[in-house]
Amino acid sequence: MLVKDKKFFLILPLCLALLAPSAGWAEEAQTMDPQSPLQINAVIQSHHIYSSDIEATGSKIDITSTNFGLGSKFKVAGQLPVEILLNIGHKDINTDSPVDLPSHLEARRLKFSAKFSAPFVSDDRFFMGIDILPTLNTDNRDWQSGAFRIPFRSYLIFKESDDFILVGGVSVRPEYEREVIPVIGLIYRPNGRLSFNFASDDPNISYKLNDATFLRWELQYAFDEYEVTRGAQEGVVLQYQEISSGFGIEHQFNETFKGAVSAGGVFNRQLEYKDDVGKVAPEAGFYTSARLTASF
Repeated sequence: MLVKDKKFFLILPLCLALLAPSAGWAEEAQTMDPQSPLQINAVIQSHHIYSSDIEATGSKIDITSTNFGLGSKFKVAGQLPVEILLNIGHKDINTDSPVDLPSHLEARRLKFSAKFSAPFVSDDRFFMGIDILPTLNTDNRDWQSGAFRIPFRSYLIFKESDDFILVGGVSVRPEYEREVIPVIGLIYRPNGRLSFNFASDDPNISYKLNDATFLRWELQYAFDEYEVTRGAQEGVVLQYQEISSGFGIEHQFNETFKGAVSAGGVFNRQLEYKDDVGKVAPEAGFYTSARLTASF
């Protein structure tokens, strides 16, 4: 009953988060310092899901994810916000399940993003955004062309102020099971301390304790597909799904570095082969996470 209550509590922010575009775009694209034409960000994060039982079996599974991101934000001709981001992810999967799962998964993604004034609209509060996301998800470090996909999304941004931003659009993911999904996002700051950010790949609610420290509620999710080798069969698609939610603290150490730690629960977990040959459904579990960000 406790797990069901937690899932119900997540419904509204999850609906917004799962449909939101790229991290930080709606706010940052319009507030970049014109005197600082180039921004470089590097992020490293570790996310560990502790050992959990697998439904309908006596097996167990634990997963450790490590992600590294390196990106640049700049303005073309001093006006057009552009972002280029490289993200590399690695998952270690430890399990004694009879289902033949890979021991690790590798994700590589580039993001090309641009924001500009909405065409055919005279109101300067409206903007358009386009993200192109070449992606390669496999169970090895080779660049396999069969796993290469190019999702993209386009959305309209309504910016009433820095404290209230709405987004709506569409995301297209060729060759995925869910190829077309709507895009919905919201940023709202009712006062100088509280902030709701559901227009992000890192949805969160934060409360400002002081100029350097924030308390955070966070939501993370994965609805990915990987091309893997199962036994002697190559090119099999493994669908990976999980939702995690927890609380943490973020601290700005100086102008360059900030860090965050958090912990919480993981729900709605599933690893399933697209051809229905094998499926693993871990029970709800516990996670811890740590992240370090450098901005230049």
